[in-house]
Amino acid sequence: MKKILILVLLGVFAAIGFATQTATAQETKEKPAVAAKEARWHGTLIRISKDASTLDVRKGTIERKIHYDSSTKWTRGTTAIEMSEVKEGSDVICLGKFDEKGEFHASRIDLRR
Repeated sequence: MKKILILVLLGVFAAIGFATQTATAQETKEKPAVAAKEARWHGTLIRISKDASTLDVRKGTIERKIHYDSSTKWTRGTTAIEMSEVKEGSDVICLGKFDEKGEFHASRIDLRR
């Protein structure tokens, strides 16, 4: 009698485990891809390369290359500005996303002070 009870319980646990695994697999297929979180980099503008459409921005001792394009918004606070107003040595905040290569692409560059 104990052997039958153990076999029945083992079968019930196996069925529950299989059902849970199937439900989890279906949930992961149905969920849309999570949007990449917006990245932020705040530092001093060291170099501007208009040919390569990049900025080198230093935060402390770490320097990061920021890529921009025609869709990048240039602002000072909430006011839109021209890219020509941003000079080397300026304090900037870069908002954007990292691509699959790990490069930072700015959607907005905000001139501070």
